[in-house]
Amino acid sequence: MTKSEQLYQRAIKTVPGGVHSNSRARSPYPYYIKKGEGAYITDVDGNRYIDMIMGNGAIFFGHGYAPFTTRYQENLTRCEGLTTGWETELAVEAAEAFLRIIPAERVRFTNTGTEAITHVMQMARAYTGKNDFALVEGAYDGWSDEVNISTFPSLKDVGDVENPVPVPGAGGLDPRIVANTVIVPFNNLEVTRKILTANKDRLAALILEPVLIDIGFVEPKPGYLQGLRELCDELGILLVFDELLTGFRVPEGSCQKWFNVTPDLSIFGKAIANGHIMAAVAGKSDVMETVASKGTASFVGTFNGHIYSVAAALAALTLMEDGSAREGMEKNIQRMKEHFEATAKALGIPAVMNGRGGHLQWYFTDHVENYRDAAGSNVENYAIFANAMLEQGIMVIPKPLAHHAISVSHDEQVIDRIIAAADRALEKVAQSRK
Repeated sequence: MTKSEQLYQRAIKTVPGGVHSNSRARSPYPYYIKKGEGAYITDVDGNRYIDMIMGNGAIFFGHGYAPFTTRYQENLTRCEGLTTGWETELAVEAAEAFLRIIPAERVRFTNTGTEAITHVMQMARAYTGKNDFALVEGAYDGWSDEVNISTFPSLKDVGDVENPVPVPGAGGLDPRIVANTVIVPFNNLEVTRKILTANKDRLAALILEPVLIDIGFVEPKPGYLQGLRELCDELGILLVFDELLTGFRVPEGSCQKWFNVTPDLSIFGKAIANGHIMAAVAGKSDVMETVASKGTASFVGTFNGHIYSVAAALAALTLMEDGSAREGMEKNIQRMKEHFEATAKALGIPAVMNGRGGHLQWYFTDHVENYRDAAGSNVENYAIFANAMLEQGIMVIPKPLAHHAISVSHDEQVIDRIIAAADRALEKVAQSRK
């Protein structure tokens, strides 16, 4: 019995399913990791993998990246003995560094994406006086009742494309909240206009990932985000960007800067602190002030601005600021994409690799512009591809509706290994089709 299996047998006696997040579950048992080093992880049985999950995109620089670790530890010495419960100079500096990268007027720190989106929803209700929300079909904006709706739904449940049905993303959600939630299709401005217009009197905000990323990486069509901005202004609905994953990684550091569209509110996390616990709410000053001088919305948390978190965020944001790290990942993603698609085409396999700025996903179909396209990708081909990558020591996610990430530590040699492994994995897909 392997050490991983032994740990799993121990874990299931105390932990439901043996994991602390459902996303870590694997068959026959999860991976138990003992070491991270740059682009690599090593499990308790001594197996070494190139990590292409990178903390769901949170680890921007790599495991144990020395320049980050040094700055982080130096920052901690400036508040010796403190942990949480007080404001610090580090928190002020981290907020200033954040706003040098993200084109927002105000920011507040919290701990997780679900906390951040919960704050956003309360602020939107307080600001608009309206109660309900519109979400994008297939997006994942957190696990709370209000947003875990139409998250990875079965295509048999989603209804007509011009009138998508709100589908619970998990058991235990309040059915009244689910029924009152408005669902719109990604990249379809005409249908979204009809749906939002019909519900404008009750909608506080439209919440969306500006790049549909928890299902992989699906970019907005030209003019789509600009059209949503104009539509929300016209209808009196706040526009909220969920940039928890896109933030700091995509070109220009954020979708709002990349596509030149200013949301009313946005949330960030993951890469903000290179894998340390941190999230943020940012936006226009008049909306953000609902939690301060206007005092109409609550924004509290014992661990908000935790000293370890702001020390990590300040270290990460300072290293990110000149954009060179992001640009290096962008070049590697484009090289991987070009090679993958050329190989797939030569083998006669319909497949694309979508990605920018360190995020990527492989789809076994020839076109993806919304959730239904992504969900219609060839599941069998992806399974063969993913298994072949794992067999070659490339840590990927088995399910096809997922996103992968690289880091600054994924250097040219690592990228070469990934490209070569993908070639061999595609050959296995081609063999299975004969």
